[in-house]
Amino acid sequence: MKVESVKPSAAPADPGSLHKKMMMLLSSLWVTHAIGAFARLALADEMERGAEDAEAISAPRQLDPDRVYRLLRALSTVGIVTESAGRRFALTPLGRLLSSNSPHSMRTAAMLLTEYHADIWAELDGALEGGIAFETLTGHQLFPWLAANPHEGARFQRMMVEVHSPETPAIVAGYDFSAFGHIVDVGGGNGSLLSAILAAHPGRAATLFDLPEGIAAAKRGEGGPLPNVTLVAGDVFTTPVPGGGDLYLLRHLLHDYDDAESIKILSRVRRAMPAGARVLVLEKTVPTDDTPGPGRWLDLHVMLLTGGRERTVDEYAALFAKADLRLNRVLPTAHPAVEIIEAVPADAPHA
Repeated sequence: MKVESVKPSAAPADPGSLHKKMMMLLSSLWVTHAIGAFARLALADEMERGAEDAEAISAPRQLDPDRVYRLLRALSTVGIVTESAGRRFALTPLGRLLSSNSPHSMRTAAMLLTEYHADIWAELDGALEGGIAFETLTGHQLFPWLAANPHEGARFQRMMVEVHSPETPAIVAGYDFSAFGHIVDVGGGNGSLLSAILAAHPGRAATLFDLPEGIAAAKRGEGGPLPNVTLVAGDVFTTPVPGGGDLYLLRHLLHDYDDAESIKILSRVRRAMPAGARVLVLEKTVPTDDTPGPGRWLDLHVMLLTGGRERTVDEYAALFAKADLRLNRVLPTAHPAVEIIEAVPADAPHA
């Protein structure tokens, strides 16, 4: 259920219907954690190996068959599995996303979003007074904590790939990259976006700039082939952004930071840009009306996790202006979670 799709109807609702709707909203926590347990225990993997009943599904992990049956029965109501005669279960296409073997697996995301990513929401009351919930829980900022805990850093990177990789074809199709000879991806992780762009537009030079763990993943080939790509490890706040690019990409980077930090990032990119270069911020703007979309809820999540925020078009324009840039246009893509927000130097001629 998409929470943002649950809007009051125009006609007054009776008390019973309101109570039912409120219970649906409040009990969505139960669904999320049930999916997380299903993913963590790799029950989809057992089902893909042929296990069909609770006894066979629970046996490899020495779980209680009756309790596993009750979990599966509940998950059948939200489309993760189906139940047939004889208490036999089968994975649905949706449920297969929780398998380790799925090419579009979201298993890591299901685990992390029901672990510390869920714990921070218990700190929402205090976070509304100020502060960052993740730091309250751990005593550390997220990204230094991930760097100090390589296992967690690797899991976080996998989740980012799972969540954002479906956007890549839409980004490549939604913008004309052929006009640019040198593309610099700032915070590009394992290089998957650059790999896809270069596959569609071969012969271009590119630079991937990211923290050491992202560059290590790129060197391992986790993001795909990177022909003619220079790999540069560094921190965008302390390492000079590579110069010489005529197009700079920032994919789901600015939303992790507050306005002051985002302006620092954009300003450092601006200093690296030669005349005529452009910046693409690849995020999703928050609508200013009541149009449904995930942005308002993701905004709260990044607020709790890093102190970041999702932004409206006007808010992006204000950030750009403080970094000697100018909002040029916002292009939609075929993926509902990402747009192409293009900025140019403030003194660039108007088209």
